[in-house]
Amino acid sequence: MQITQVQVGNVLYPLTEGEPLPVWSGVGDTIKVFYTFKYRMPETSSVRIWASLHRVTRVELAQTKDEITLVKALEWKDYEGEIDIEVGRIVSGTYSLILELPDYDVEHRIDACIEVTAAPGIGGMEMIGPILVIGLMAVMVGMLAPTMEEGFG
Repeated sequence: MQITQVQVGNVLYPLTEGEPLPVWSGVGDTIKVFYTFKYRMPETSSVRIWASLHRVTRVELAQTKDEITLVKALEWKDYEGEIDIEVGRIVSGTYSLILELPDYDVEHRIDACIEVTAAPGIGGMEMIGPILVIGLMAVMVGMLAPTMEEGFG
């Protein structure tokens, strides 16, 4: 199995281990992964395929699980496909890309090849700090308001 390239927006990119491709991600954005492999099948079968962005811990943070259909092939045959990974729900950071056929113990991984800059959202982890600061400011204003009113009496 070989990951041949990825598409971000309308542009195709090759991936190189340790040279992260910068990706700006908003909710619903995807990376289209193009791949190829050789196979032989005694009969037409559905095969599970997984594509994931993950960190070293192997916890999939953006994952697509799908099925492809491989037609009967008694001789080795090339298969080319593509699969989308939704990246809009992950935090900023450097990710590896892995493509797997889990039922056949086949995979291809490119480490540290995607650098995601996630768009901040009200529910995103990047917003916790600013929300806490705003909340603290609101509490302080609430505590100071009675003192300020007394001074203008």
